[in-house]
Amino acid sequence: MLHELVCIERQGLTKMENLRKKFAVSIMTEDRPGIVASVSGCILEMQGNLAAISQTVVNGYFTIILMAEFPSDVTVEILQKQLLGAGREGEYSVIVREYREPAAKGAEKCHSQHYVLTITGIDTSGLVYQISNNMAKRGVNIVDISGHREGDQIILVAQLVVPEEIDLMCLQDEFAAFGMKKNISVHLQHINIFKETNRI
Repeated sequence: MLHELVCIERQGLTKMENLRKKFAVSIMTEDRPGIVASVSGCILEMQGNLAAISQTVVNGYFTIILMAEFPSDVTVEILQKQLLGAGREGEYSVIVREYREPAAKGAEKCHSQHYVLTITGIDTSGLVYQISNNMAKRGVNIVDISGHREGDQIILVAQLVVPEEIDLMCLQDEFAAFGMKKNISVHLQHINIFKETNRI
């Protein structure tokens, strides 16, 4: 009897989990203390649960992207309205979408390797475009990128997902040639080597 009750309870919990909906949320605003608290507090009040979160500040502007699950009666419109109200009037720019699992996620893990591209030197107009456009043509995905400029000097670090069929030596030679042409330093390393050589 007890076993049957446990089974029924588990089935009920599974049914409730299946009824929950997952959303992708992006918020941008001028940075200040308390933004993460207001956003996460709003999600909690709506009986939501954070599944993933990433946040950064660029030149005084706060941006956050998160994935969260909510009860089935929560809609894109309801969630966006509540998040807009979590900040001061007119403070937050909010984008909400129902989450859909990326179709290529599994294939990416099996047939790709992660590399880190580091660029340092004198900044020139169109530098990021030229690098990213070349990667896009080759099917290389940029999954993370950050950089800052001090005077005329730029430091740019990007994490790339490189398909295994791409000739890595050829890719490195292209980066080296591009660096010489632009008079900048360009290095491509496997992410594991990058972590080891940059460990503090």
